[in-house]
Amino acid sequence: MKTKHFFQIAILLLFAIFMSCDLLDDGGSNIGGDPSPMGEINNTFEVGVSSFPGVSNTSAKVTAQNGDVSTITYSAKITDQTLLNLAKAMPDVVVDGNTASVSRDYKITTKGFQSVYEEGNLTIMDYDAKVGDKYSLKHNGKIITREVTKVSTEDEYQWGFMLIKTVHVEETGRNIPGVSKIEFIGNHRWGMVGLVLHFEDGSKKTIGIFSDASN
Repeated sequence: MKTKHFFQIAILLLFAIFMSCDLLDDGGSNIGGDPSPMGEINNTFEVGVSSFPGVSNTSAKVTAQNGDVSTITYSAKITDQTLLNLAKAMPDVVVDGNTASVSRDYKITTKGFQSVYEEGNLTIMDYDAKVGDKYSLKHNGKIITREVTKVSTEDEYQWGFMLIKTVHVEETGRNIPGVSKIEFIGNHRWGMVGLVLHFEDGSKKTIGIFSDASN
């Protein structure tokens, strides 16, 4: 369905659909930590999209930095015309030929990742989080909630050729038809290592993320 394709493209550009919002609480604003090497200019992130036909050459690169706030520019080559048209309709996405790109600001520290908005910061991943921790915001009249659902204590998550410990954060509340939730997966050393799209029909797609730098 077109709605599902729209959401997939948004995730392939990572946080391209995260538009301006009003904070419901502090959003986990006191995440702390020192600026991470992952937020330094020219650091790149590999985004695995082999399960998405019509999308290739995905990239994510830090293009600017101010303290612990970094601008990441995401891009992808889209050869499926329907998906390309949907990308053109997304706010702030720039389309040049078959390449779509968008830039977003994040606070990237040795303690985690946060989305940076004019209204404040909203935590995506806190490496010191405990199961049950929640971060909320109000977006387009809807309450968006991110909740920590798993913190592993052993190296059990397959990431490339490695097994690593992970923190899992599930987001609900956007009420996107066909999508039940988004799952963010992070690691204290390697940062954001994966995203999982969970669909209402019970299926899911996993996107692997690999940074050239680490904490």
